[in-house]
Amino acid sequence: MGMSRLKSIRGNSAFSAACALVCLLAASPAASNSPQVSVQNPSALRFGTFAVPTSGFREVSPRGGISSGGIFALDDTGVGPARFVVQYDRGNNGRRELNLVIEIVFSAPSTYVRGGITARLSRYQIDLPGYGAVRPGQVIRIEMPNCRQRVCSRAFNLGGRIDVDRNFGGGLVEIPIVVDAAVISVK
Repeated sequence: MGMSRLKSIRGNSAFSAACALVCLLAASPAASNSPQVSVQNPSALRFGTFAVPTSGFREVSPRGGISSGGIFALDDTGVGPARFVVQYDRGNNGRRELNLVIEIVFSAPSTYVRGGITARLSRYQIDLPGYGAVRPGQVIRIEMPNCRQRVCSRAFNLGGRIDVDRNFGGGLVEIPIVVDAAVISVK
């Protein structure tokens, strides 16, 4: 499922967090003789390890660019966008050419609250043509033309922003990203 666990560092006056996002996938993996759509997440959205005196943010773009405010970066190792792969498995339904349209939707992420830490994920960004900034609930259309093999796929990266408020303490922040996928057209 692509969850990364990064080491957390704690300090007296700074919040230290290794932020990794877990993707909960609404579509199940393909493994039968009937057509199925699935969403894989080989790499989670990762914000690295940083200290937050009171509040701050860190943003990771779909290409891996980093911007921050109000934080002290402690370790940028492993910082990067999430990677998703949308797959359509035609099952045992021949090898004729298919033109597929699949729609995906990212649900609104929950707010992480533990001890003296509050974290919110926002500002999804995607590297699919015709998109960019993506709002939770927005329908994203993925086309897969000329599919001839049993499993056809399309990969993309997702960036985002995490806003963190700290009153005390520190730790690993994990916020799930829920993705729904549906096949709209098979021609």
